[in-house]
Amino acid sequence: MLSRLLRRAIRLVLPRIDGGGELSQQVALDMIPFRPETVIKGYLNGFFPMTEAGGVIRWRAPERRGIVPIDAFHVPENLSRLVRQQKFEIRLDTQFEEVIRACADRDETWITEEFINTYCRLHEMGVARSVEAWQDGQLAGGLYGICLGRYFATESQFHRVRDAGKVAFIHLFHMLRSGEFLLHDVQYQTPYLDQFGGTDLANSNFRQQLMQAVIQHGKLELPSAETVQA
Repeated sequence: MLSRLLRRAIRLVLPRIDGGGELSQQVALDMIPFRPETVIKGYLNGFFPMTEAGGVIRWRAPERRGIVPIDAFHVPENLSRLVRQQKFEIRLDTQFEEVIRACADRDETWITEEFINTYCRLHEMGVARSVEAWQDGQLAGGLYGICLGRYFATESQFHRVRDAGKVAFIHLFHMLRSGEFLLHDVQYQTPYLDQFGGTDLANSNFRQQLMQAVIQHGKLELPSAETVQA
């Protein structure tokens, strides 16, 4: 079940946004300090945050929203073989801060210290999650995202060992399928996501599916080895 703190946050923030249109919702979000409750509010209403020039965090809801359908997820054969070789140990939520900092470690990033601090607090609430690929006791790759009900939003991914991030992404899919999740949000459809069956939805369609997903209880946990090998 949602933590007591998360339930309290939802009660506090939802009434302030639901009455307005999308533009007024966006304006309201942009004016609110970037805190865990703000992130929950934004995602529950179909937005996601990005840092713009000058370090200002803005909320976005593109006309076409990128998703990877859980029931149509595709694993390329070369990655399927890699998963079967079990070169990586997959862990869940053991080093969230290291994962998000690794995702930020690139020439250009929207993941500022303000982002990291807020998302680490969300992780303590059970809302921000990390899927990690380990090799020889070292973090080799992974991803982090937001989990609300049966909705998961993958925000960023990294690798220090070739394909480690992709393997973590594939294991996330098995977790979502095992947990009967309904919606996997990736914000924007990209050529990278094409290989996994990524597509996009009209924003209105996305919001309808979002509302169905967040109101249902979801549980993200590591799948069995048999499930991953299937």
